[in-house]
Amino acid sequence: MAPKPFFSNLDPKFNSITGTNGSGKSNFLDSICFVLGLSNLSVIRASKLQDLIFQNEKIQNKFALVCITLSDKNLSKKFFNFENLEKISFTRKILASGKNKYFLNGKNISPNKVLNFLYSINININNPHFFVRQGHIMRIVRMNSWELLQTVETAFGIKLYSIKKKKIQRWKQIN
Repeated sequence: MAPKPFFSNLDPKFNSITGTNGSGKSNFLDSICFVLGLSNLSVIRASKLQDLIFQNEKIQNKFALVCITLSDKNLSKKFFNFENLEKISFTRKILASGKNKYFLNGKNISPNKVLNFLYSINININNPHFFVRQGHIMRIVRMNSWELLQTVETAFGIKLYSIKKKKIQRWKQIN
């Protein structure tokens, strides 16, 4: 069995992944996107979740599982509703049947709870600009000022709040 990948000493604000073709850069990012609840599978080059389960003539796995553990002595200060917290883990498991299971610190929870928690700490994996993926930089470079503004507003979550604000304003007008 191959050893589990382990990455440490990551910068708390910005990291980049580099390497030669075929070294696993995209697979690494795909696994992060998967565990953090990505719903648009085309981003991770899969047509259905079961495509993420490794299988070949010799190996027929029944599931795929990704776990990310964040470790920081100051996590309790960063995450509300957690006391004496130094580690937090997110796990997502996909079964061959297509069923998903999500875990937060080992506790089975609903996908919505995972996504709501992540949104509360400004992680929105379904935001198309959360990760800058291959080919995306050239698209950004070629944008006009209006498209660039829209991209920045989407990336920082401003657009999402603007949409919510407009919905609330419309609701207030009706009621």
